[in-house]
Amino acid sequence: MDVNSTNLQRRPMPVKWTGYESLRAEHATHLVVQSHGSELTLLFFEFQPPFITGTPEEQAESIEKLPHVEAKCVAKIVMSAPNAAQASDVLSEQLGHFKLAVQEAMEVAQNAQVAHLA
Repeated sequence: MDVNSTNLQRRPMPVKWTGYESLRAEHATHLVVQSHGSELTLLFFEFQPPFITGTPEEQAESIEKLPHVEAKCVAKIVMSAPNAAQASDVLSEQLGHFKLAVQEAMEVAQNAQVAHLA
């Protein structure tokens, strides 16, 4: 056994994050999660609204005749269960920060409106 390789495995190393700048950002409206043994597959989909023209009545009639709507898969991610759990925790934490920021912004806007009316 090589002692140096064992020490490298235990020593925390900084991570240089690369590759993200060349990825295309996609918008996801739906998420499907499938489990396979010790891994989870996350499939991200974007709803594709149908392109329909005509009067409102013609559009409503066309929509009624549709056999289905499309949802295009825009990303597929496979994660181990522990990594997925960690990702879930991070996402929940970030959503909490987002909700707090939105709430604070709404309060500032309401206070500004009340001050303007006074």
